[in-house]
Amino acid sequence: MTKKRGRGFLKRQFPQILAESLTILITAIVSFLLMTWLVQDIAKVENIYLAAVYEVLGTIVTMILILVSTNTYTYRKRMQEVNTLANAIEQVANGDFHVQIPIRPNDPMAQIYADFNKMSAELASVQLLRNDFINNYSHEFKTPIASINGFAALLLSKKLPEDEQRQYLEIIRDESERLSRLTSNTILLSKLSSQRIVTDIEQYNLGEQLRQCSIILSQNWLEKNIEFDGDFPDVPFSANKELLQHLWLNLIGNAVKFTPEGGTITVRLREESRTVRITVSDSGIGMDETTLAHLFDPYYQGDSSRSSQGLGLGLSIAKRIVELNEGTISAESTPGNGSTFAVILPIRTRERKQTLDSASNK
Repeated sequence: MTKKRGRGFLKRQFPQILAESLTILITAIVSFLLMTWLVQDIAKVENIYLAAVYEVLGTIVTMILILVSTNTYTYRKRMQEVNTLANAIEQVANGDFHVQIPIRPNDPMAQIYADFNKMSAELASVQLLRNDFINNYSHEFKTPIASINGFAALLLSKKLPEDEQRQYLEIIRDESERLSRLTSNTILLSKLSSQRIVTDIEQYNLGEQLRQCSIILSQNWLEKNIEFDGDFPDVPFSANKELLQHLWLNLIGNAVKFTPEGGTITVRLREESRTVRITVSDSGIGMDETTLAHLFDPYYQGDSSRSSQGLGLGLSIAKRIVELNEGTISAESTPGNGSTFAVILPIRTRERKQTLDSASNK
């Protein structure tokens, strides 16, 4: 990556280097011709060697004057670019993470400025991450903490029957697990919400990834006697593999969660001209229009039957992952008739020469 950027910088500098070289060459030729014309009379009257000395000295002096002027202009321009970057760095050092350097077309410093702007945006996202985490997390944190505190107080204040103690301890355990999941999901959502750049992109077999995610969740749908129908053709795809695995586990996991005993789940992968389309359909309880309208809102859980089974963060995280990959996610559902989630992702530019076998091995 560093070598590529270095070559890109030299490529942008080349027109300027060429222009300066041509200026020096033209200056030398013009200076020599000018001095030749000026010393013609000297050559007639005096020694021809003296005329040659005048020609050379005149040419050198003229070139020096031109070069000094050119280098002064170039130096001032470079210093202006460096000062622009230095001032922006100083602003970031003072806590202003929203500073952005304007980038002009064909600017030799364009790539450096672009990298700085990305860095500044990422630093700003860290600040947003902290603020969002405090605001959202503290709101959802109260209920399980209150439950744990209340049942722990009961266990300490009274001598309860063993079966009742066990019941309260199970509640404390469940609420502790809920807090743990809430912590992980809230941090992930806040991070993704403020993130602007997807890193660690690699090429792999998307069909194989969906197949593996289905196997990971197979114990869940087998326990409920759910009929699982998957169609996973081999599709080379470039993305952050870990993020997309989280997306598929979330969507398929939700389908399993809300599909009753003996229901069906269908997962389809289709490659189109410039996109891939993944659909996850179930024969579950479905959703009404109100739930659909707020489905991807953080902490929204719809009716009480859904709130008992989740934290209201999974689909918000799923939507943000899709957005970071420049795709779309949508849902169709009616109460009692199941739901269908559709994810459409653009196919990133990839090397067609790389075989599917190499992608499958990743």
